[in-house]
Amino acid sequence: MTRGQANMPALLVALLALTAVAGIGTLVADDAFGGATRDADGQRIATGLSERLVRADSPLADRANVLNGSETASLTAAELESLFPVVQNRSVRVSLDDETLAQTGRVDGGTTVRRIVLVERREAVTITPSLGSNSEQSVTLPRRTENVTVELSPPVGTTVRTVRANGRVVLHDDSGLSGTETVSVSRYETTALTFEATDRLPDGSVTVTYYPSQTRKAVLAVTVDG
Repeated sequence: MTRGQANMPALLVALLALTAVAGIGTLVADDAFGGATRDADGQRIATGLSERLVRADSPLADRANVLNGSETASLTAAELESLFPVVQNRSVRVSLDDETLAQTGRVDGGTTVRRIVLVERREAVTITPSLGSNSEQSVTLPRRTENVTVELSPPVGTTVRTVRANGRVVLHDDSGLSGTETVSVSRYETTALTFEATDRLPDGSVTVTYYPSQTRKAVLAVTVDG
């Protein structure tokens, strides 16, 4: 047997060992590449969904980066999938300050994107103001609001023709106003309501409901796991 023939078995063993190592290396590389791809996809979806949740036109937001507290708290998995189709057939969790709002599928890990937002809640406050004694009787609301509901029940013989908010006519009827109406006002300034009537409006003639907001900072988290 020549030296070359004698070394042949050793060469074959070395080649087999090299092939096996190469195969393991390829498998690990493919698995790592697949994981990186999945992570990148999850990152993209989580980022996109977190952005859409807080956009001004989001059904969960009052304005950009300000979530509506009531809408957010009542969010369900079905609504999340319906409002944001990108969530369908994926495991996604949306949380606020570590409290899960809605979750689709099973989320054991995955990629999480967090952002600081404001959460706004509005509560109805009703007052029965004592108005002045002149023909233009007014009340200034103590806090800002986006809407005001005015209930008018003037006494017999007294007609309320116009209601103004900070000088702007929001209600008018020459034959007289009565009943309940809701009007929009600026949330950027305190609202002063003026009631133009033919006579003094005694207490109880006007009831005003306004909707001041309370906001707090919170952390919105979107996790995508597969």
